[in-house]
Amino acid sequence: MRNGISVYAGLNCELEENISLISAAANLGLSRLFTSAQIPEATDDEKFFDDFAIILAAAIENNFEIILDVSPETFSDFQLENLTLRLDDGFSIPEIAELSRAGKIQLNASTVALEDLKYLQTAAANFGNISALHNFYPHLCTGLDTYFFETQNKNLHDFGIEVGAFVPSREGRRRPPLFEGLPTLEDCRNFSTDLSARFLAALGADFIIIGDGLPTVEEREAVAKISGDEIILQTNLFTDDAATIELLSHKFTRRPDVSKSVIRAVEGRQILKSFGGNIFPNNSPTERTFGDITVDNSDFGRYEGEVQIVEDVLPADSRVNVVAAVVEEENFLTRYIRPGQKFSFRFV
Repeated sequence: MRNGISVYAGLNCELEENISLISAAANLGLSRLFTSAQIPEATDDEKFFDDFAIILAAAIENNFEIILDVSPETFSDFQLENLTLRLDDGFSIPEIAELSRAGKIQLNASTVALEDLKYLQTAAANFGNISALHNFYPHLCTGLDTYFFETQNKNLHDFGIEVGAFVPSREGRRRPPLFEGLPTLEDCRNFSTDLSARFLAALGADFIIIGDGLPTVEEREAVAKISGDEIILQTNLFTDDAATIELLSHKFTRRPDVSKSVIRAVEGRQILKSFGGNIFPNNSPTERTFGDITVDNSDFGRYEGEVQIVEDVLPADSRVNVVAAVVEEENFLTRYIRPGQKFSFRFV
């Protein structure tokens, strides 16, 4: 995933802070920069345009793809070959089709309708130049509904369009006037940046941008680490058994045949065999409940090493070791582990 940051000219982040952020983000491997040519809160036009030019130059120097939010009134001022023009509301479908044939553009993923996409297809739009990015929502309680977000993404993916979204910073909410964070999903407004990014990846976002303008080092690092090919679950370990820890340190795939009460990993038994491990029965079999992570022990015969995540309340079984659990506030992520989906555990 090519993830990124947001940088805004003319607000209450000093220019030096913005330039430092661009350099630090590039060093982490972040490669997209979102900014805007229309910031009503910027009160000094001369300072805004001076800072804006310096920010764009710094982004180009650090090899960022610059995503510039533009309106029909401002887009003609920014037809540079190294810009992706993110088209805010107000552009007609014929205009969008024409712009797509001239350079890279980005649709508003939160408002584009399925009929618009069909029209772009008939209008010979260049879909190779089209991506999409959702809005962020400064106003509390106005962020997108998760189901709507997934529906919009599916529509765009069906046309081969890459879709991105914003996560908020918890510590760097410096964007006036509300300072309530800049998430795409309302559910993410009070999540950590790390959990928000892992959630968007689980929902199928193709890239992630930190919406707030001065995220912490830890927040930038969290977004830089998101790869998009797996759902990462923060996990409490209940064991110090070396073979179990080695087994759970691998990446897994959910089986295509969906079980009623558990998420079954494809690879557990094979991984255990690959390093010659054994899972011995523990002395205190316990009831299994939502979010528990289990490994079948040697008493289960050929199933030894099978890894499962529990999605029910199940009785204790001496053949099954309860070895860890998804942290409670992240249990909801397990419902997005679909058949064939990769997942892994991060021990905390």
